[in-house]
Amino acid sequence: MLFTHKILLPISILLIHTLSVSSQAGCDCRSTDSATPCTGQSIYMSVPAGTPNGGTAVNSEYTWNFNSSGDNARCGQFANGDYWLAPAEGKTTVTITGITSNGTVRADANPTVESMGLLAGTRNYGNYSSNENIIPNLPVSYSAVTSIVAAVQRNEGIEGGCGTAAITGQCIDSYHVVTILPSVPAKSGSAMIRPNITGNSKKLISLADFDLTRLPSKSFLNGTDATGLEIIRRRWSHSTEIFGLHNSAGTSAGYCSEGGRAYRAHILIDDYGAGTAAAWYNDLMILFSDDHTIEEKQPALTAMLAYGLDLYHAMYDAPPDTERYWGTGATQHPGKFMPPVLLAALMIDPEYAASLKTASSHIHDTLYTGPLELAQVHEGINGPVWGDIPALGGVNFQGSYWANLLKSQCYDGAIGTCNAAIGSKNMFDPYGYIDGPPNKPGTSYLGSSLGVQRSMVATMFLMPEVCEIVNYDQLAEYVDRIMNYGVKTADDPCVTPDSREDFVNCDPYRNTACLYYGKTWGSLTPSDKQSACITTPTPPYTKAGRFLSIDGNKIAAVYTSGQIESNWITIRGTNSSCHAPDSSDRWVPAPSGFNLSQ
Repeated sequence: MLFTHKILLPISILLIHTLSVSSQAGCDCRSTDSATPCTGQSIYMSVPAGTPNGGTAVNSEYTWNFNSSGDNARCGQFANGDYWLAPAEGKTTVTITGITSNGTVRADANPTVESMGLLAGTRNYGNYSSNENIIPNLPVSYSAVTSIVAAVQRNEGIEGGCGTAAITGQCIDSYHVVTILPSVPAKSGSAMIRPNITGNSKKLISLADFDLTRLPSKSFLNGTDATGLEIIRRRWSHSTEIFGLHNSAGTSAGYCSEGGRAYRAHILIDDYGAGTAAAWYNDLMILFSDDHTIEEKQPALTAMLAYGLDLYHAMYDAPPDTERYWGTGATQHPGKFMPPVLLAALMIDPEYAASLKTASSHIHDTLYTGPLELAQVHEGINGPVWGDIPALGGVNFQGSYWANLLKSQCYDGAIGTCNAAIGSKNMFDPYGYIDGPPNKPGTSYLGSSLGVQRSMVATMFLMPEVCEIVNYDQLAEYVDRIMNYGVKTADDPCVTPDSREDFVNCDPYRNTACLYYGKTWGSLTPSDKQSACITTPTPPYTKAGRFLSIDGNKIAAVYTSGQIESNWITIRGTNSSCHAPDSSDRWVPAPSGFNLSQ
């Protein structure tokens, strides 16, 4: 164990921003009495930089200036350390007069996924609107609950590039959220989750609304020290994943910035979706340790809960006639579903949980619905199998599968040199018999997805409330099979490509230049997405079973959580299911038209 005894640190100490130059005055007075809140006209915040994406660490510095009709505004901090502002006694508004930074900073009030003013739009991510950046229009006064989200753009000339070619030239380093409230909250906000940042529907949740006895406290998991807990608090207080969501409005940064990578806080988290998810699970396991009291965990935990609250409302509080999706494909989009699930699992009111529990019934409503961790696991012919459904139609749908299989030359009996890195490396088996990808089952994105899928399953077994909300037993069944057996390629009646076929020129994707595709191998009806595969061998040119020789191959997972991997046997246990014995009606379906806004 990391600690041999408990070290109880007062919550007030844990809330100190370690690199802020603020003194114990103004909005940093740390009052928890709503009758005598802090007052001030400025906030300074320095977000310490790490280098999770390489480059040079440069802290993000934010300075906010404001007043309430010329007087000091009342102010304070939520449980995770984010600031709130309220009008002075007898006043009705707070006026933001300036937001500055040591870098290029923009700010948006109640940003939406479809239209927001962060970054500059030069990379055409699809959801940028210069009108949403409030800084050129300051001073601006606010009276209603308003989330002002400021973001510092990465200075690539000093810090290094944004991490991948699709977002080079424009990405976020960090976020800082300040919330305008119409009045001083109970306990000066110290016992409240920061409201969700997106849209105009705000939820003010008190710590009393949670049953924190549900949070696991395990002796086999290691905690950290006060600095480590503060790092967790900062990481999730100054990050958001909402701008990586897909939407039906066609303005999705989640698509145009390669899975939302440009909008991940580059000085705090990996810009790749699986890397962000792995960091979240690593931090969660620390909070599941019994090395800390709940009071010690509270600032970090509430930061992670606020992160989940943002995602929940980003998904379920969309504008009229707009649908939003978790996102699927490769390993760009994991990690969006579990944060709101954790939030819901700890809440006493079942509304959030009831809504999220329905997600598993809609994972394939569109090609982007997800969440990814569930959508990649399909109920196959002989148990769950892995892969993505491609955004293709007609002859291209099944043709894509067979083209990747043929060109890679890794199937049983192939006469060429196996190269599993050709083309798409994430497609599912459209016939439901074996794991994907078609290049070579068990390779590429299956391994990068497995790490976060295993982490999700571990959380389901550690916390039965999470299991009930995820509501997708196929995921645990799939992970168990991969862990205990390996890749599935047996019991496959589909025949291999005809050895007489010219694998260099034959193009099943377009069904051109092929002599035998659709006749002796491949899709029985190439133009039909629902077609069966050809199962009658033509000896000696084809045989049944595409990859029988690799059945049971073990998979090396990446983007894993170290504590989950090292404690997998203990976490997984011997129970056949993660469901609690009395959990069948723990979360009832959400009532029609239910709305969580206040």
